[in-house]
Amino acid sequence: MIKKLKLFYEVFIIAIGIGLPVSQILFFDTTFPPFPDHLIFIFVAIASALFYISVRNTIVSFDIVIYFFLLLVFGGRVAAFIAVITVISSWFLRNLKHLIRKDTSKYSITLKMGLYNAGVYGLIYLAVGLLIYYYPVPLREILAILSIIVLNEIFFSIHTILGQENFWKYIKEEGIGADFLEMLIYPFGISMALLYNGYGFGATIPLILSILLLSAIGYQMSKYQEKVKKRIQEEEQLNEIVREFEGVLDFDHLIKTTLEKVYSFINAQNVTIFLEDSEQRIYFAKGYDGKNLHNVEYIKSQNTTNSIKLPLSTRERVIGSLVVERADTLSKENKILLLNLLKHISLCLANAMLYKISIEDPLTGLHTRRYFEQKLSEGISRVKRGNGRLAIVLFDIDGLKRINDKLGHNIGDQVLSKFAQILKTNFRKTDIVARWGGDEFVVVLPEVTEEKARTYGEKIKKLFSKQSFTTKDREMRSSVTFGCLEYSSSSGIPENEVFHVVDQRLLAMKKTAN
Repeated sequence: MIKKLKLFYEVFIIAIGIGLPVSQILFFDTTFPPFPDHLIFIFVAIASALFYISVRNTIVSFDIVIYFFLLLVFGGRVAAFIAVITVISSWFLRNLKHLIRKDTSKYSITLKMGLYNAGVYGLIYLAVGLLIYYYPVPLREILAILSIIVLNEIFFSIHTILGQENFWKYIKEEGIGADFLEMLIYPFGISMALLYNGYGFGATIPLILSILLLSAIGYQMSKYQEKVKKRIQEEEQLNEIVREFEGVLDFDHLIKTTLEKVYSFINAQNVTIFLEDSEQRIYFAKGYDGKNLHNVEYIKSQNTTNSIKLPLSTRERVIGSLVVERADTLSKENKILLLNLLKHISLCLANAMLYKISIEDPLTGLHTRRYFEQKLSEGISRVKRGNGRLAIVLFDIDGLKRINDKLGHNIGDQVLSKFAQILKTNFRKTDIVARWGGDEFVVVLPEVTEEKARTYGEKIKKLFSKQSFTTKDREMRSSVTFGCLEYSSSSGIPENEVFHVVDQRLLAMKKTAN
């Protein structure tokens, strides 16, 4: 309902605010400035409107000097008509880039706002053009300025309220600031009117040039201010990203975070990370397109016309590269910021890679014994605190030494890798899967009974028994034996004896099998 009311209000202001000045010019005798003067005033007004000045959230422009001058010298009709023409023209030119880019939705929204502004100015100057004749002559100009400012605030306050925006925030951050600046700018119109009435158009040229100069200087200062503000925001964003990376050792999480943060930081189309660390046997590439992470074929060199390749390196070595694809060229400032960010990312990645090596078995990709012992200790502590349980399943591949001796370590490695793959595809996120060493693998199953752990072990055993391995002259199969244990706070097993007990159970199962 409120949205419809807002739309009705905007359409009403556009229709009446633009329609009234145009119709009055068409149907009533109106005195305009001489044609050359008229063109110059319109040009100055449009130029001043385009070179607006922004201070924090407040935007003002010197075109209001021309409108106020016309109001004082030629009346409300002329001022309203020129204001409507100028505002529509300036908004059209300002947003022409959206039309060129074929962004018609954004262009239509901004054009509608431009038409609304034109309607507001048209109504204001028509209204003040009528009221000014009733003001006391000594205070006429001052009261006219106050009337324009008050009417302007009324129109935009209604628009703010109908837009369900914070009214007091608008007044505090935009309204008061804009009103104050406009009260300082409008008196230029009084000076211009006095010069024009007293000495003609020529006398106003220095003031007109001053208006254009002030507009240009103010516009450049505003752009510089926006640039500085944007740079500060980027620096703050950079610092926030760096803080988020600190202490992160989870390699996969770090890769995901790196791609997502870089993508949003520089508004990229696609970001790809390549890791090329031969010392740690890590070769992979992963990309991010703003929606999904995806695997990419590893290629050492990645350079295309619409991409930029940036190094990932520490003081000691190069660990990879980051390839960023954008629709446009990356600015020098953004490239410097990105390089600074990548220095921190490189260091975090190097640490994460070292940590990954320390907790991940290079052959199977499972966690190492050291990592398992740490997590088992943490799991037992949680069980004690929460009166829960966990189960441990210890697997031993049968006859692996004989396979290595008779068929070679390549076949033995195939057997280990295949068994590890079965474990990887049959565990929950809360489970811990590790290679204990040699031919032994271990799985911790939080909140699982011994009976369910045995069922899990039988499932893995059955899946592994179906796997075949091809040697030079024949196919072979392997088998696995397991032992399991449920641990709870009432088990009565000392913490440092838990793994020893499950190991003894495994040995007992192997003897039985033999």
